[in-house]
Amino acid sequence: MPTASPGPLAIEQAALRTGAWAWAETRLYEVLGAWARTASSAPCKLYFDSCSQHHAWRAQLWRDRLPGRLVQAYPGPSLPQPPPGLVGPPSRAAEAAMAVLSDLQGDAGRLAAHCRVVLARSAASYQGWLQDCGPSADRPTARALSMALSDVVADWKEGSALLVGLVSERGEGAVAEAAASSALLERALLL
Repeated sequence: MPTASPGPLAIEQAALRTGAWAWAETRLYEVLGAWARTASSAPCKLYFDSCSQHHAWRAQLWRDRLPGRLVQAYPGPSLPQPPPGLVGPPSRAAEAAMAVLSDLQGDAGRLAAHCRVVLARSAASYQGWLQDCGPSADRPTARALSMALSDVVADWKEGSALLVGLVSERGEGAVAEAAASSALLERALLL
């Protein structure tokens, strides 16, 4: 997941961060959509499907906020498209993390990776980015960040409650699965 930096961002920095988040949220939409199809419990299927759609919404939110003058310079077939490289992974670690997420198995492991790592890091990064926003020039971005942050926190709370119930129901095996998947994802993010 992209990270925050101190202070207001130059337009090129803002564009790269916005593009990185558009990429990350799109990939999360795809991963969680696949999880929804293969989850073993109905509540997990519903949760992953719902969160997948929330990731898609946030991906579009960031695509819509790519700095206009950079996007306008690269017209696509019918609508302006972002320049090559603007929407993409911010690092090898982000690509590795998405690969790890794609390969995770088991409801408890997937829930833990999503709630304990993805959503926790997303909330922290969105909050940091919000603090980086300048008081006047970044108002549209700050508004979008506030909406995205609220959405992430709601998913985090719902998923964490679902994980607690799943671990209570399934016991030690679910505890080990949740811990292992969270650790695996955190290690991937260290690359």
